[in-house]
Amino acid sequence: MTSGSERDHLRAALVVSYLSASWGVIGGALSVVAGVAASSTALIGTGADVLADLISTIVLIWRFRVEIAGHHAPHRIERRAQIVASSCLLVVAAGLLVTGAARLASNEGARPDVLSVIVAAASIGVLPLLAWRKYQVGASIPSRALHTDGHISLLGATTAGLSLVGLVVTSAFGWTAADPAATIVVAIIAAITGGSGLRHHPMT
Repeated sequence: MTSGSERDHLRAALVVSYLSASWGVIGGALSVVAGVAASSTALIGTGADVLADLISTIVLIWRFRVEIAGHHAPHRIERRAQIVASSCLLVVAAGLLVTGAARLASNEGARPDVLSVIVAAASIGVLPLLAWRKYQVGASIPSRALHTDGHISLLGATTAGLSLVGLVVTSAFGWTAADPAATIVVAIIAAITGGSGLRHHPMT
C-alpha cells in the first residue's frame, strides 16, 4: 500500500509532469513554427526535443496516476517511459544530423526574426526550471524515467541556447554555417542522451 508521504511525492511528480506536458504543447509547437519561419533547423530541433519530451511525459503521467490509484504496475510503465523517451531522442538526433549536414553542405543558413529569438530565449528560461524540479522529485520517488525526462528538458534548454547563438551569429555576422553547425551539435547531444537511456533500459 502506498503511504501518505509516497502519495505526496507521486502527486508532486504528477504536477511537474502536467507542467512539462503543457510546455511541450506550447513551447514545442512555437519552436517548430518559429524555426520553420526563420529557416532555423537548430530551433526546429529544440521543438522536436520538447515534443519528444511531451511523448515521454504522457507515459509518465499514466505511470504516476496508476500508482496513485493503488495499482502495482509502475515498474513496467517506468521502463516503457524510459524506452519511449530515449527512442524519441534517437529519432530526433538522426533527423537533425541529416538535415544539419545537408544545410551545412549547401551553405544554407537561417533567417533570424524576432519570434525565433523570443521563443529560443523563453525555452532557455523555462526548461532548466522544469529539469531541476524533475531531478528533485525523481530522486524522492525514485523514478529513473523522470530523471531521464529531466535530462531531456535540460537538453531542450541546451538546444535552445545553441539555436539562439546560431541565430544571433547569423544575424550579426552573416555566417550561414552557424545554424547548421548548431544543429549538428544538438543532434550529437540528443544521440548521446538517448543512447545512454537505452543502455539503462534495453528494449530486449
